[in-house]
Parts: sequence; structure tokens; C-alpha cells
Amino acid sequence: MKFLKNLLWGIFAAAYFIIPMGVVILLLVFTPLMFQSDVNAIRASGFAGPDRSITFISMAGMIIGISLLVPALRKVYGIFPWLFPFVKIFFVTFVILNVGIAILNYGYEVNNPKRHTLFYILMIVFVFSGRLVLSYYFWRKPVNIGKEEGHFHEG
Repeated sequence: MKFLKNLLWGIFAAAYFIIPMGVVILLLVFTPLMFQSDVNAIRASGFAGPDRSITFISMAGMIIGISLLVPALRKVYGIFPWLFPFVKIFFVTFVILNVGIAILNYGYEVNNPKRHTLFYILMIVFVFSGRLVLSYYFWRKPVNIGKEEGHFHEG
């Protein structure tokens, strides 16, 4: 019976990391790559784009959180030791860039060139300072694969 239970949890964990975590990992990878084109699209059109920042951040955070809370899912971080630092760094970057887009969108809700410029500068300052804080955090607490994730190797 224990074998069957472990097999079912293993299948569930594999499916979880292929489908929901796969989508989240793609979001985490492509958000920094698409950030400049999103900013250019908003600035070129002169109008705020769709504001999906809160939705994306909450969806990705929930899926990552579940993968860290459920012991059967957490074992994948032990199998792929690079995955936890990757998710950790890219999720914070994901949040910073999505909040930056939300700031820019807010500035472009009103058709006023001075407001557009002000919120463009605010977005740049926010993204730059967020990246500085992220860099400082990982300078103080480096990502050590194998040491930091040692608690993921549960039996």
C-alpha cells in the first residue's frame, strides 16, 4: 500500500512540475526577455496596456508556494538542486519587472505627456533600485546549491 501511495504521489509531483511549474518557469524566463518590448509597446501606443501584473504575480507565487509546501512536490528541488535558486532569483525579478510595468501602465492611464515621462522615470528608478536590492541581498546571502536546499532532501 505504501508503494502505491508513493507511486501516486510521484506521478502527481511529475505532473505538477511538467504542467503548472512548467508554465511558471516559462513565465519567469520570458518576462525579463519581453520586458523591453512591453515598455516599448506602451510608450509607442501612448496608452496603458492590459494590467495583468497582480494576476501573474499571484498565480506564479501560488504555484511556487504549493511546490515548496507539499513534501512530495518539494522533493523535486532535491532532484534538481539548481531549480530552487533559479526560482528564487527569477521570481523576485519577475515581481520587480511586473510591478515596473504596472507603474508604467498607471502613468499611461491619463493622456498627459508629462505624466508619461514622470511614470517612465519612476518605473526605471523602481526597476533599477529593485535590482540593486536583489543584488545586495544575494551578495549578503549567496545562493549555495546543496547547502541552502539541504532541507529539501527529505526521505
